[in-house]
Parts: sequence; C-alpha cells; structure tokens
Amino acid sequence: MTKVLGNGKRYYDPAEKDRLIDAALEPGVSIAGLALAHGINANQLRNWIRLRWDRQAKSALMVMPKMAPSGFVPVVEAGPVARSPSPSARPRSPRVRLKASLPNGVQLELEGADAQILSAMIEALGRCNVPVG
Repeated sequence: MTKVLGNGKRYYDPAEKDRLIDAALEPGVSIAGLALAHGINANQLRNWIRLRWDRQAKSALMVMPKMAPSGFVPVVEAGPVARSPSPSARPRSPRVRLKASLPNGVQLELEGADAQILSAMIEALGRCNVPVG
C-alpha cells in the first residue's frame, strides 16, 4: 500500500516492502518486471534490497565474537639450550618424535626435539581451538 504525503513523497507500507524484497530475491525473478507490476521504480526496489543486505551484514558482524579463534597453531621458537660443561652432571633428556593430525587436516611433525621443546609444543596445541574443516 502506497501513500503520497503532502510534500509529494511516497510512503510504502513496511510489510509490503518486505514482501516485495522477498519476492525480488527469489531465483529467476526480474526486479524490473516485479517493480513495474507493483507500480514502483525498479531502482527503488534495488535500493530496498541493498539496504536489507547492509542491515543483515551489520547484524551478522555484531553476532560474531570480537576475536575469532585462529585455525593456526602459534609458533614457539626455542633458543639455543645452554649445555652444562660436564654431560655426566646432568642426565640428557631423550630425543623424541611428535606427530599430530589436527581436525582441520593439518599434519604436524616434530623430530629430534628434547622434552622441553615437546612440552612447549603440546601446551601450544592444547590452547588452540582448531575448527574442523
């Protein structure tokens, strides 16, 4: 339903606008043909569609968390390990091999690391929330 205001501007019923926008978004519908059939300008209908998309995009951004968890594992850099002068004074930690398959398909291999590096890597992997992909 359309009303013409005293200044010549037209007022469209919000429910009618929503119905026309929904109809225009159907696959295969001609926006120009739909607008013509309802006595409105095709550019006006396109503008209503764009405004709805803008509103939906804005509301989708507000729903998203401030900081989405990353799908990447943080890199832990290990500096050179200071060795004691006498190897017999401190027992050496055994060298290990780590293989991890993350839910998103990423394969990680760490070979020849000592227990300290392995511990740091396991801790870093435990803090990550990796999405299944």
